[in-house]
Amino acid sequence: MEDAGADQLSRFLRKISSLTTEEMEELVSITNCLTLPKGNFWIREGMRVDKVAFIEKGYLRKYYVKDGKEITDEFYFEDSFSADIPSIVNGTNAIANFQAMEDTELLVFPFKSLEKLAERNHHIEHFVRLMIQQAFINFYNRTASFILNSPKERYQQLMNRHPEVLQRVTQYHIASYLGITPQHLSRLRAR
Repeated sequence: MEDAGADQLSRFLRKISSLTTEEMEELVSITNCLTLPKGNFWIREGMRVDKVAFIEKGYLRKYYVKDGKEITDEFYFEDSFSADIPSIVNGTNAIANFQAMEDTELLVFPFKSLEKLAERNHHIEHFVRLMIQQAFINFYNRTASFILNSPKERYQQLMNRHPEVLQRVTQYHIASYLGITPQHLSRLRAR
């Protein structure tokens, strides 16, 4: 793995965990770099998935296809982890697509290797648990926002969570993420 990617991952992990230098080196040793040109897929619907990615540069859009229409579910920007956890845990094929929307650099962990490290090391196990908990919290908050919040409130939540979204994501994908039409999004932004 490139040193810059390892350094970025190490800085990020220090913020969220108490891993030692040796433990970080163990994590780095199972990590591979993957460069995705804009438009390429990290995960495609129907694939068997067994990896977790740390986004070093660029961003991924997770979306589903229903009745020929793409429905955006999530954006994964720098310094975040991306995975299809249900597919990994259940050993099933992915039902979503994860596409690079810019030239994107990922640091990829085979999940089984991560589990093996976690079995031997409490700090790494804690890191894996935090990563899975964060994925659950993101899923929970997104689901709750569709039940409890108006499109305008969902838009504000997205801007608070990812202020860079307006500069980097197309209006069509933002509208899809919010569950509204691009025209409705234009009206929300004009207010």
